[in-house]
Amino acid sequence: MRFVGVIAEYNPFHLGHAHHLAEARRLANADAVVVVMSTVFTQRGDAAILSPADRARMALSAGADAVFALPSCWSVRDAEHFALGGVGILAGLGCDAISFGTEDTDSTALRTAAQLLEAPDEAFSADIRARMESGQPYPAALSAAMNAALPGCGTLLEKPNSTLAVCYLRAIMRLKTSMKVIPVQRLGGYHDSALGNALPSATALRGAILRGDWSKVRAAMPEAAYRILREAAAEGRFHRPEALDSALLYRLRTMGKEDYTALPDVSEGIENRLASAAECARSRDELLQSAKTRRYPFARLSRLATHALLGMTDDFLTAHTAPEAAMLLGFRREKRELFTHFKEHGTLPIWGKAADFDRSAPWFYAECRACDVWALGAGLPAGLALTQGVTVI
Repeated sequence: MRFVGVIAEYNPFHLGHAHHLAEARRLANADAVVVVMSTVFTQRGDAAILSPADRARMALSAGADAVFALPSCWSVRDAEHFALGGVGILAGLGCDAISFGTEDTDSTALRTAAQLLEAPDEAFSADIRARMESGQPYPAALSAAMNAALPGCGTLLEKPNSTLAVCYLRAIMRLKTSMKVIPVQRLGGYHDSALGNALPSATALRGAILRGDWSKVRAAMPEAAYRILREAAAEGRFHRPEALDSALLYRLRTMGKEDYTALPDVSEGIENRLASAAECARSRDELLQSAKTRRYPFARLSRLATHALLGMTDDFLTAHTAPEAAMLLGFRREKRELFTHFKEHGTLPIWGKAADFDRSAPWFYAECRACDVWALGAGLPAGLALTQGVTVI
């Protein structure tokens, strides 16, 4: 059985995601589509609006054949490590091809940029250092140096999905896997704030959900996914973005200097900026807006805040660079033969029922803790990681 893999967040699932799943299946000529999906916190550090079980059910109802978890150790990371975690799970399942949505679909340009980032020469590294010493923040210095070394490729790193595409290719190279790459043209803007006629952005969709603009929400989602959303909202399985603000501010205001310096991705005094902002901020958004600068972008600060909330340190994440198991969130009954493929061609153990879980694994303990924190914000009891079960449709 040939399957194509997709790495996603589905926060929540919308028509653009359904389009991508259909295109991935078609272009790969695949028998099945397997998704690796962020669990309770996303790559930018936000809490997911719905539980992993609800979002997996949405995906399965609209084109996915199996959904696996991308635990918080890898989901709340920069693009490089997010991609490495997702590709690592797909490779460990015996994936034949990976498909991703991107603003740029030139596979040659994406691969060339990935090769330079995986094996930078001294001239490229020196150019980045010189630009940063002149005052440019790292992302801008990296894009400019890339464009100087590979004219036309620097703009790839200025677009969120193209940046992830480059990182997926880097992960494929680093893991020495032979999976085929299938880019799909992204339609619509990643951060579009309004729902229009084009395929929607998850940002715009979340805004409409929080406003209660259900007619626009319904028009932007597959009908089955919309029904799941309304059911979850009606039953209280819903996480508003401000729900954990007090918990976060309490955590930041009671952390010592050594706690801040132990956080992942701390450099250039960013921890001092976050600590100072926490003294006055009244909400998470106010905290991040106050702390952000050209050198300290919003997404990086957001991840840092979530790492603080979850108690994740740099030493911990450095010690857990690759997923050690594939946590199954759901699958379609008619695709049970996928598990024969995973067993014959994969290398990772598959965890589905609670009896499979190795509760002594530090990364799994961290995932349980992240799920419990998320559940607190959603008004749900602790134990979500152990009790949500596997969705079968």
